[in-house]
Amino acid sequence: MKRLLPLTFCALVLGSGTQAQQADRAIREGNAAYRAKDLSKAIQRYAQAQADPRGAFNLGNAHYRLDSAADAQHSYEAASSLAKDPAAQARAFHNLGNSWMKQQKWEEAINAYKQSLKRVPDDDETRYNLAYAQKKLQEEKNKDKQNKPQDQQDQQQQQPQQQPQQGQQQPQKQPGQIDKQDAQRMLDACTVKEAA
Repeated sequence: MKRLLPLTFCALVLGSGTQAQQADRAIREGNAAYRAKDLSKAIQRYAQAQADPRGAFNLGNAHYRLDSAADAQHSYEAASSLAKDPAAQARAFHNLGNSWMKQQKWEEAINAYKQSLKRVPDDDETRYNLAYAQKKLQEEKNKDKQNKPQDQQDQQQQQPQQQPQQGQQQPQKQPGQIDKQDAQRMLDACTVKEAA
């Protein structure tokens, strides 16, 4: 029995080595197809290696290039889970944020970019994308406020409005314009705090 155990262990090690070689080969073939702009073939090859974080990440890239943001999103989620290296996780979360933005799901994009920045805080591109997603979310919220149903607007008009006291002027805000406090809050949200 003692001799059987090492042989079984060797078979497992050789089997996992063969799987790694197959994944490497599939990724190389997928990369060649990707560079040749044969995205369908690239997807087939990367799918064979999707248990590998590189394969899952590259599969997401190929789906993203084919404008299949939902499929890309699933691949990037898998890549972020499989990756052990913080830099690889950050890249996966960054691209996950991009796939959410492509679907105009701003809150999800913001969360993905924040996850990326937790791993690589000094990534300016991710910070820019985070600020952009936050701006788009704010615009969407402002647009929703402006497009209230008519009956809600009527109710608000029927309520007595407070008149500014004599000598005080109410600042007039143009539609789509952000006041200084909101702009500062947006900038503060984009700032990444470094670890002490």
